[in-house]
Amino acid sequence: MACFKYETYTSPGQLFHQTEGPMEEPILDRDLLAHHLRGKIDTDRLSIRRAATDIGCSAATLTRMLKGSEADNYPDTRNIFRAVSWLGKSIADFEPQQGTATSTLADVEVHLRALPELSEGDKEALVAMVKALRDAAVEVRSKKG
Repeated sequence: MACFKYETYTSPGQLFHQTEGPMEEPILDRDLLAHHLRGKIDTDRLSIRRAATDIGCSAATLTRMLKGSEADNYPDTRNIFRAVSWLGKSIADFEPQQGTATSTLADVEVHLRALPELSEGDKEALVAMVKALRDAAVEVRSKKG
């Protein structure tokens, strides 16, 4: 099965030509970007049209970005950077992961405390619940083992 990649031509009138060869690895985890976009849209209770306006792209483009890797086309660089900027993140946050990353309880706590829509009391309660559930899980595993 042949894959195609595009290379830029310098001759006027012809911008791209097809050459056979392996496609480069994706530099963006589109599913992760879609997940973050959907989360912000839901958290801020925005319509697709309003979110697209805030990002600076069309509603159709945002809808395709929300499909992640299931979308037929790859969003252009300008729209990717606009979306990532709107999320307040770096493009590096969406690089494909090599293997599975592990998180610590401290990482979970940092993320919970960063939730902007919660009061300090709610954040403390969530952190306490997560710690209690973790402690209970460790205790149950130790009794089994």
